[in-house]
Amino acid sequence: MSASREFRLVVVGPPVVGKSALTIRLTQSEVATEYDPTIEDSYRHYCEVNGIQTSLDILDTAGQEEYSSMRDLYMKTGEGFLLVFSLVDRHSFEEISTFYNQIMRVKGEQVSFVPLMLVGNKNDLEEERQISKEEGVSLAKKFDAAYIETSAKTGENVTEAFHGLVKVIMHNSVLGSGVAGTLYPSAKEERDAELHEASERRKKLKKQKKNGTYQETGEEIADQTKGALNKATGSKAANSSGEGHANAKQTEKESGGCCTIM
Repeated sequence: MSASREFRLVVVGPPVVGKSALTIRLTQSEVATEYDPTIEDSYRHYCEVNGIQTSLDILDTAGQEEYSSMRDLYMKTGEGFLLVFSLVDRHSFEEISTFYNQIMRVKGEQVSFVPLMLVGNKNDLEEERQISKEEGVSLAKKFDAAYIETSAKTGENVTEAFHGLVKVIMHNSVLGSGVAGTLYPSAKEERDAELHEASERRKKLKKQKKNGTYQETGEEIADQTKGALNKATGSKAANSSGEGHANAKQTEKESGGCCTIM
């Protein structure tokens, strides 16, 4: 049984963009129908990500300006952040940069990379959309964040948003993390990143072998052992086959050309 891991995720953004609705949709599979201003709510969600049993400790935070002084504390302890804005409210899109800047001010002192998922919520209200997909992708690239569009009402991409952030934390990078449902990275960008990373690993391995600093991993040793066993088994089978064939020829010679091989 694989070991479980815990991740502390923080949901931030302006008021009335659907932060609580997204969290409740994930953790309780319910649709929040009434707006209740959040000060700070904590949720626990168990799931499997990349084949690993995970426990998500999700902190749903207040978007009101009067609670901004509380943000430094939970930003220090958060491992990854969902930056949520509303696709039908341009002001919320413009305001999300304030939350990003505060996260970078607090976390930038601790780590070189901050896992972020930029979330454009309420994509079910397509006729009221004020933010284009291109604008969302552009801002995500500026933040070095993944970008996904969700609907707490229909449930579209809600799981993908949270699980995608966990994958970014695991990989410590946006590109190549294996996120799904995102507009950035796109499926093509993910494939290109995976190919690039594989190429870099091969180059590193080749350099280590050339410099004499290469050390085999347990997985590589296991693969080599398996290959050697298969080869040995194949040789033994071939030898047995050869011996049987020789014995058959001898029997055929002694019996005048007729034999039965069991």
